[in-house]
Amino acid sequence: MSLSEIYTLTKFPRVSGTNERAKIATSASGPDELHIAISGASISQYVLKPSPKLVWSHSVPPSFVITAVAELDGEGYVIGLFNKTKKTHSIQVIQKLENDSKVVKEWDCNTKTISLSVIGNTIVTVHEDSVIAYNKEFEELWVVKSLYASVYSEVIENNVILVVEHDSKKHNLGFKLLSSEGAEISSKIIEFKDELANLKFAYSNGTLYKYTTDTLTLYRLPRFESYKTLNTTKIGLPAFTKSTKLTLVSPASDRLLIAQDSELYLINTNFGITVSQVSSPKNSKCEILFTQHQQKKRSNASLFAVLLRESDIAGVNFTLDTNTLRDSLGKGFTSTPSKQYIVPSILDIKVEEFDISTITKSSDFDSSLLEFLHAEQDYYTENDRVVDSKFMHTVVSHVFESESIPERAMTYLLTHPLFPPVDGLLSKLRAKPRLLRQAVVTANVSLSELVAELNTTENEDIFKDIITRLLEFPKDKLDFKDLDSHRIVERILSLNFGHELISLLIDASGMFTWSDDLIEKLQEVLQKKIDALNAASRALAVIEQVEVKNLKTVQKVPVYSIEKLTI
Repeated sequence: MSLSEIYTLTKFPRVSGTNERAKIATSASGPDELHIAISGASISQYVLKPSPKLVWSHSVPPSFVITAVAELDGEGYVIGLFNKTKKTHSIQVIQKLENDSKVVKEWDCNTKTISLSVIGNTIVTVHEDSVIAYNKEFEELWVVKSLYASVYSEVIENNVILVVEHDSKKHNLGFKLLSSEGAEISSKIIEFKDELANLKFAYSNGTLYKYTTDTLTLYRLPRFESYKTLNTTKIGLPAFTKSTKLTLVSPASDRLLIAQDSELYLINTNFGITVSQVSSPKNSKCEILFTQHQQKKRSNASLFAVLLRESDIAGVNFTLDTNTLRDSLGKGFTSTPSKQYIVPSILDIKVEEFDISTITKSSDFDSSLLEFLHAEQDYYTENDRVVDSKFMHTVVSHVFESESIPERAMTYLLTHPLFPPVDGLLSKLRAKPRLLRQAVVTANVSLSELVAELNTTENEDIFKDIITRLLEFPKDKLDFKDLDSHRIVERILSLNFGHELISLLIDASGMFTWSDDLIEKLQEVLQKKIDALNAASRALAVIEQVEVKNLKTVQKVPVYSIEKLTI
């Protein structure tokens, strides 16, 4: 995971009197084209390969500040404008002609346009006071009024519109998710006492990143639950203020690309480290206009970002790692070593001295070990011989160094409370399903190993055992970012087992990456359960009515009665 040196793509006209010098629109034709809107200058289309080349442009009056831009399927652009002379906000629709361009539509807005997005045949405009959707003829489809002033917006998975609002008077932040039809999916309000100038946002794969002064906070969608906080000064980033030029983008899960004045940082939020840093030549301040995003199933992706500097537009290449601890070790900033005081474990108290080699060198290891431990069963009981953790570690190490794993001894060891943590335990036992299942149920196995095995196992019993074990973990300890949730949910539905895990997966990462077919299957299962509950409820009501009716019609028989018997 590293950043290349920053290089110039094309020269850029100097624009003064505005903080919003340029905006960039993503291209439907791919990453080899750039659509850059320059305040007070032009809207330009560049082809990057084989070398950057201007292929089309539309001039913009010097008094116009461009606050947002979106491309209209190669036919033109829609832009949000602020007229510095008239102090008015408006939206323009620009049509591309063969050798020219023209403004085909324009209308005024009450407030600043934060973002513009094209979702199918719908154009969504996010203003400070509202979110408005238009059809292709720019006829209004729906309007959602903002509770506070909108400061950030992004179209995320499944065409859901993410909006962040800020209220400086009440010191609140509002988070909101809207469907492409304008329906509110989720919302939340939190307290925020810092200044708006010291606040930046980014989004990627179900996580919203909030960066303020020196603190990075991660929120999990759709409920906007804060699940991680990171002090950026501890990983080498200086705290930023009103005068700091700062932008951030998330190109992949757990990664952030941050431009802070003349420095560019690539950080990993999963491990809390800065893994790469590069400086802009001549200390030229830069901001991120655009970055490519990691595609699914591509861990070591090579990506590209576009930067805006004082006099040019620049590019920078960067690669992503596999987001594992192994790849991250040694790449972060070092901290001052702290003193460690080791307290002896009560589990290391030796009960008696014995020679372990007599067991490990035995020709019948299974019988020797179980006999030594006074084990009457092939699993641990409280009546067995007391040993210390060093003994267990030595025996377990010997087992895994052997040519073949002794099954009886290994079954016993996996059930013992002093069984030590073994790196890659489940993968070592994968060839022996019985031992693998025993390890899943009783051994000291990490959460990450269980999740990895859940992703790969084809054995239905082991799959069910892993789900049962995962549900034993505290909810706040569960981490499903590496889990193929789509495949797991499909399998849960087919086996009709482990439905409790589905709700945890939805809480962790939402349903944005799930297919429509999978969601429909889930709806069918839920509907069947609802129908079954309704049927049971109706049956119970009928039974209660019958019981009440019988109580009313039963005749009381006297305690002493003589009845005539007919023979």
